Amino acid sequence: MRITFSSGVALLSALAAAAPAIASEAAEPFTASRDGAAFERSLQCLAEAVYYEARSQSEDGQRAVAQVVLNRVRHPSYPNSVCGVVYQGSERVTGCQFTFTCDGSISGAIEPYAWDRAQRIAAAALRGSVYRPVGLALNYHTTAIRPYWAPSLMQQAVVGAHVFYRRPGSGTVESFSQTPSEDEPEPAPRPYYEAPRGEARQSGRATRARYEQAVLEIPVVERPVVFRTVGQRPAAGSRAARPQPAAAPVRRAPRVTVQNGVRVYRGS
Repeated sequence: MRITFSSGVALLSALAAAAPAIASEAAEPFTASRDGAAFERSLQCLAEAVYYEARSQSEDGQRAVAQVVLNRVRHPSYPNSVCGVVYQGSERVTGCQFTFTCDGSISGAIEPYAWDRAQRIAAAALRGSVYRPVGLALNYHTTAIRPYWAPSLMQQAVVGAHVFYRRPGSGTVESFSQTPSEDEPEPAPRPYYEAPRGEARQSGRATRARYEQAVLEIPVVERPVVFRTVGQRPAAGSRAARPQPAAAPVRRAPRVTVQNGVRVYRGS
């Protein structure tokens, strides 16, 4: 088969267009707030995103989610704090950026081991660890769905059960010019979520503090079972070996006879 130079160039261009778009740059290491309280709030919010968005994923899958959150913090289209990005839109019935912030999931119990791992991964990301495969991605969705906005973005990578995308025109670090805030606000309240009737509403932070599950103890009353096989003598001290009270005598109707014109009652 003979391929001319011009046709070879056209073939390579077609293959390049068919391949997923890969950014040539990765995010810069994130610099978290130097204030201790602000850092703890950032850690809490980022760990929540990692836990609820990728709890069943591998460490790579969780690091990828954390990277997207930090990418958004430095992009002008999003809030400039970790909690601001994670809870963006959570005060509305619709429009939350992360579903767990507006569907009541955060009010449930947590798995201690998975939560510890999410905190560890979030802490590493806040201290400068970069997950390079997702590059400068700002969006993602699970492989089980195909959202309407996916065709308008450029696919960056598939990590675990998530597909990551970067925006056209945001493929360089220069596009991420927003400076992260030194202060970290508390997440916006979610007043529209109503707990089931009879259940007191608790904040997600109070729920996550309950690592130890209450142990429900059901008392069991054990009673001895006395049994005896056919032909076996009862054991000494058992209920069957104890003397039983005599049965009450059975009263029978009296027998009446007549002797010399006199009625005689016997057996009464």
